[in-house]
Amino acid sequence: MMKEERSFKPKLIVLVVLYKKTISASPTISHLLLQNKTLFDLELVVWDNSPEPCPEREVAELSAAFDQFQYISTPENVWLSKLYNQVLRSNTYDYALLLDQDSEFPEYYFDKLNAAVLGFPNISLFLPIVMNNRKVVSPGSFVYFKGKHWKKIQTGPIPAKNVLAITSGMVISVKVFLAHQMKFDERLNLYGIDTGFMLRFSKFEKQLYVLRIRFDHDTVLWSNPSADVMLSRFRNLKGTWPKILSDRPVALVLAYFYSKVVSLKLALKYQDLRFLK
Repeated sequence: MMKEERSFKPKLIVLVVLYKKTISASPTISHLLLQNKTLFDLELVVWDNSPEPCPEREVAELSAAFDQFQYISTPENVWLSKLYNQVLRSNTYDYALLLDQDSEFPEYYFDKLNAAVLGFPNISLFLPIVMNNRKVVSPGSFVYFKGKHWKKIQTGPIPAKNVLAITSGMVISVKVFLAHQMKFDERLNLYGIDTGFMLRFSKFEKQLYVLRIRFDHDTVLWSNPSADVMLSRFRNLKGTWPKILSDRPVALVLAYFYSKVVSLKLALKYQDLRFLK
């Protein structure tokens, strides 16, 4: 069971999800090893969705670097929303840090995070500034029915209403799950997981905290993938809107027409009629 309070250092559980990448090849894990691990009662969970498990030697070496460590191999490739929920409900912690395998962040990240969680104990969500090719991709704003990039970075405590963020780098207090019975939407397997979470979070909590920390992160939708990759990702994204906007009928209608416009743009860009189907 999860505890709401601890009298010593905050218990931080760090979840890193791997897919077709080994422990030694993950930039995220390399950067985690540089952090000041004494600031938290720390536990690392590596959830490996790769078809083949990581070499035992690499698992053993990483285990030796952490007092508390779990390695979970699921070659069936468990949906992100489901594995998030499983880890969050089956472990004891004060805060949970969610990470993908390809994030890069400074070695003083834990120092800044520790100061923020101790300085603002009533805030339940802490977000880094995530960059992709010099553009702030998280946090962002929810406008009508879709996300919009921030032109000006805001840090410190800010209103939670209409703020979106990607899950990688997100630090969530256990209070969110204890007080509000929140969880990630298991109808979603890739896109929309973070949006659904953020929209629901803002219904219960008035504030969140943006750390003055930069994450560098590469995401398919903000790069220039092949037509096959983009088609698969776009279809997945489009399929999330009826689920995350089910309680916002006007937004859902706007999203439907927006998807038609984007489909046409992508069909023209890639010279591929599959985007229109």
